[in-house]
Amino acid sequence: MAFVFKARDIVVSVKVRDEHPPAHVHVESAKYAVEIDISGTTPKVVRRSRKRRITTTEAFNRKALQLVRDNLQLCKDTWRQYHGDL
Repeated sequence: MAFVFKARDIVVSVKVRDEHPPAHVHVESAKYAVEIDISGTTPKVVRRSRKRRITTTEAFNRKALQLVRDNLQLCKDTWRQYHGDL
């Protein structure tokens, strides 16, 4: 896992062996986790049902999206460092 940044109790990271599209970051707290698509100009929540163990809420999703939006270039740069182009 490649640490991107931390905001209070929320950690944003890129999983080094997690190369599946779309380009994304993992946003996690002690209770919640969500994947955020960073492949476009606007980040968005990745909707996937295969990871049922990951729980989130709409409030956490909004917070995660705002954090990633505010640090989008850093997230993209970290993704590129480990996986190449978006």
